[in-house]
Amino acid sequence: MKHIQRWFQQHWKTVLIHAGVWVLYLLVNNILLFINQLRQIELGQMLYTYALVAVLFYVNVYFIIIPCMQKRQYVKLVFYTVLLICIYVMIRYLLFTYVFPMLHIIGAYRKNYVMMEQFLPDSIWIACQYILFSYGYWFALRSIQLEQHKRKIEQEFAALERERAQAELAFLRSQLNPHFLYNTLNFFFSDALQVSPRLADSIMALSTMLRNVTEIGKQALVPIGQELDYIRNYIKIQCYRFGDQLQVHLEIEGEEYEDQHMIPPLLFISLVENIFKYGDVYDNSQPVHIRICLSETEISFYSENPKKATPNYTQGGLGLKNIENQLRIIYKSNFSFEVTEENNIFYVNLNLPLLGN
Repeated sequence: MKHIQRWFQQHWKTVLIHAGVWVLYLLVNNILLFINQLRQIELGQMLYTYALVAVLFYVNVYFIIIPCMQKRQYVKLVFYTVLLICIYVMIRYLLFTYVFPMLHIIGAYRKNYVMMEQFLPDSIWIACQYILFSYGYWFALRSIQLEQHKRKIEQEFAALERERAQAELAFLRSQLNPHFLYNTLNFFFSDALQVSPRLADSIMALSTMLRNVTEIGKQALVPIGQELDYIRNYIKIQCYRFGDQLQVHLEIEGEEYEDQHMIPPLLFISLVENIFKYGDVYDNSQPVHIRICLSETEISFYSENPKKATPNYTQGGLGLKNIENQLRIIYKSNFSFEVTEENNIFYVNLNLPLLGN
């Protein structure tokens, strides 16, 4: 019952339209009967008859035509259509032989109508008529669906064209902006080196990060060494910004394998930035720990950080989901990615196999 209610709530407009069309068709097809012979007997008989052909119509559309056409089972389509016509004739015969006489709604039809030779061809003709109507309805429905699908594809294509144009524009800009930024940062570095070595070191770290991001964004896979350099510089700049307040410990093991591993670009960077964005990186009692281990066959990333004391807080749900989707595309099922939370501490554990150079 709940499924029926849910379906009706979703399709009630369609149901009303269909009901209205059937009522209009009934009125037009029986206008003379309504004007000249409106009696309860004929009305009851008419309702039973049209209810039967309506069932014939929708059964043929949704249970025979659509499934068979989708699977291109044309032999079954013909067989089930003929079978449906036979069932309709049998039910109609039972109605006129037993049901209508018992309900006293024979009306304008003679009682011996079912015994006449006219009954069988008349019933087959009515069935074929509404079978043809159902094919016409299916064809119209299919045409509308194809047109809607065509418009959807055109809209998606137009959106892709806009995105492509924007990407081309962004690419052209990226060819100019990084070069300008690198030169500017190098100029700042040269001047700052004479005033403050610490400031100069920060500028150099920022310049290296920007250069890495620009190069990484153009590749499907990058050496993990580039990711590690970015992470080191990122944490270095954060340390310069916040000084002793920052409680972040980075540990990298197996640095000799940096050139042997390739990973998706910005993968570990996204995890580290997620920590700084959503985690509490200033808690002395619970410092942030980031550990990256490299070996001959795999890479592992582990982090733990306290959560920010924010109501209704959720750490990086969408970002972590995007990372997992990216991993599934590249590594299929050959990886493990666990995100857990315990006692207000957020844990991330990622293990990846060796992809090679």
